[in-house]
Amino acid sequence: MKAIQEGYTRSYDGTRIYYRAEGQGFPLVTCNGVLCSYGYWVYLRRFFRSRCRVVVWDYRGHGSSELPAHLSRVSIGSYCDDLKSVLDGLQIQKAVLLGHSMGVQVILEFYRRYPERVAALIPVCGTYAHAFRTLFGMRWLEDVLPPLLRAGEGHAELVARVLKPLLRSGIPDPIARLSGGINWYLCPGDIMEDYFGHIATLDFRMAGRALLAMEDHTAEDVLGTIEIPTLVVAGEQDRITPLWVMEKIWKSIPGAEHLVIPRGTHTALVEDPLLMNLRIELFLRDRFLGEGFPPSKALGADL
Repeated sequence: MKAIQEGYTRSYDGTRIYYRAEGQGFPLVTCNGVLCSYGYWVYLRRFFRSRCRVVVWDYRGHGSSELPAHLSRVSIGSYCDDLKSVLDGLQIQKAVLLGHSMGVQVILEFYRRYPERVAALIPVCGTYAHAFRTLFGMRWLEDVLPPLLRAGEGHAELVARVLKPLLRSGIPDPIARLSGGINWYLCPGDIMEDYFGHIATLDFRMAGRALLAMEDHTAEDVLGTIEIPTLVVAGEQDRITPLWVMEKIWKSIPGAEHLVIPRGTHTALVEDPLLMNLRIELFLRDRFLGEGFPPSKALGADL
């Protein structure tokens, strides 16, 4: 029986942040993408929870976490403070941080602010700065999307009435596959159904602020200062965070290792989870075997 601990912690402004910890021992803490709950980490949780303490949690206004009282407190910096409150609540002094998509910006910013709390970084399919600038390799989106999001905030209720039924309809999944945002054959349909269904539950004013926070933030100056073990995971065919963006991350961080998942897109972590998890296992074993990471178990158990 695996130890499961879930509950809430209060962040710096009193916002209640939901967390779920599975297993015991060496701590692996995940950070989600924008507008995501923790569903994309399902295979990683299953792989490591029998030997590690795997922590998933929801950003403010996402999933089971509380919407902040002021939308000005939706930012990458606020997410970092939320993460700190989760670590403090679980009495984790130092952890390996994994970030997917916008979660890459969160873990990089967290390292800037609290380097003593980070044992290693594992950025997965996410940029280090100004996410719209490299989205689908179309620089012009950076000029178009922020004004649209700001204009849409005043009409969030109308936008929600139109989009929420669409998000629950099953239509967004094939559109995402046709656009190349996810792999048509490899990305599990149930995970995408949960993802779009989760977006339909969000406050759309908060969602717009979250997207803008991702665009406004940069951690480019952090990359060259990282002095801890880092494994960068990229998707070979990721159009949302193109491969060259991830390549800049691993080339800018001294000593960083990397994995490019063949045919992987922005959801490569669920398209070829075994490859990613085995590579993470190798990385953690090589770096932390004598520092709390447990020896390997026979493959095939709880994958």
